[in-house]
Amino acid sequence: MKKVFLIMMLIFAISMFSINFGGGGYKISFIPKDQVNQINPLKNTTFGDLILHGGGGMGVMPNGSYLGGEGFGGSTTSGDFMIIKGVGNFIFGRHINIFNVLGIDVGMGIGGGETVIKRKVESSRNGKTISDFENNINSVPYVVELKREELSISPRVTLHINMIEFLSIILEGRFTYNYSPENWKIEGEYPITEKLPNYNYYYSFGAGVMWGF
Repeated sequence: MKKVFLIMMLIFAISMFSINFGGGGYKISFIPKDQVNQINPLKNTTFGDLILHGGGGMGVMPNGSYLGGEGFGGSTTSGDFMIIKGVGNFIFGRHINIFNVLGIDVGMGIGGGETVIKRKVESSRNGKTISDFENNINSVPYVVELKREELSISPRVTLHINMIEFLSIILEGRFTYNYSPENWKIEGEYPITEKLPNYNYYYSFGAGVMWGF
């Protein structure tokens, strides 16, 4: 949580410098349950809706084109399992103001990230001291990870509802396609032997607050 808080404060600080040059702010991205399970490789475990927190900033050119960056991350659980999604993108597109009341962005994100599945193992074990960890590891509960790094492209359309001159509420829809040249790995080290598809895709919806433009 401390890391998330620091990231949010950094995004806020950077976006303040963008008021006269572009924009930046905080967004959440909502991935519906059926779409979460598009990126979930497990056969017998399903997850609920996933909410990613993040944001970014961008610089705007005189013709309305923009360049910038964004990042999101979030997790949801199902029993002893947790799915974690993190992504960062370079973004570009075109911003159009309509009577200074509404704005529309049509853009694209290109970047990557990772999907991680964590599983609690032997959670009934009660060895939870430094001594147990050091001298009696068989008494300690632990967590195993299954993860994959991915490249992604993410076209999106964003609606800006301008509240005042430099503050707007945003609503967004996007489609994300992920590709990985590698298979899933246990602990990021040991590739699984099953051959799974090296791509997945999902749609998501977003909302947030933007300063600038």
